[in-house]
Amino acid sequence: MPTLNIGTIIAGAYADKVRRTLFAITKSLQETGQLKNEDVAYAAAMLNQTLYKIIVEKLKCDKGDVVRIVIDFDVKDGKIEWRYDTLKIEWYVKKDQSIVDQAVKEVLETIK
Repeated sequence: MPTLNIGTIIAGAYADKVRRTLFAITKSLQETGQLKNEDVAYAAAMLNQTLYKIIVEKLKCDKGDVVRIVIDFDVKDGKIEWRYDTLKIEWYVKKDQSIVDQAVKEVLETIK
């Protein structure tokens, strides 16, 4: 079973990354005719709808936060079937830059 792993990306851009990554990892199946482009696009859209409900509606994730999405899938009868029981979402929250700047300043002052 193949795995879709989009790597880390800002939450505002996950949907495009899901689509592009899915097309890339199924390219050989598309070239051999086992999958059609429309079916890959449809599978990406269905996953993105589910991810939107989780990331945006349920978690209220900010567009500037970073997410990583990993999910397994099967290809059966020319269709992609998501294995939602394997879905893993990692969420990294962006901190206010002033907090980071203050921490850097304090540590640098102690090492002078």
